[in-house]
Amino acid sequence: MRLRILIALIPLAFATLAAGTAAANGVVNGKTAAATVYTACPGPATGRTGHPVSGQTLSVAPASSSSTVNVGFTGSLGNSVAATPVTSIANDPVVFTEYFRAAALPTTWTVPCEGDGRIAFTPLPGSPTARTAYVTVHFVNIAV
Repeated sequence: MRLRILIALIPLAFATLAAGTAAANGVVNGKTAAATVYTACPGPATGRTGHPVSGQTLSVAPASSSSTVNVGFTGSLGNSVAATPVTSIANDPVVFTEYFRAAALPTTWTVPCEGDGRIAFTPLPGSPTARTAYVTVHFVNIAV
């Protein structure tokens, strides 16, 4: 029997803060920075958009307050975190309410076929004290 511990996100739990608070990271394919997202874009991919392939994941995880990666903060109101790629095209968010609960990276997202980008992990609801975390990603087209 495996024991799974799930920790609900609460205000002040998604951040690098002063002493006594918890830090958290966005996670893409198991990485908090320099993650690879695989896409499938037949034909020349330069300057084009396409979709991620299946089998990739997103999640939110606690981080130490000494973490050097880009972390976010739910602020005074946040109780969930929405992940979306940073693009000029609107994509439906993946919403998290718990740490360690991986979700599929949507194959419906429209992202660059190749090159560098970011995935934003934005606290919901927002507040003046909330901060979005960004995970840097490298899009790799596997259809060439």
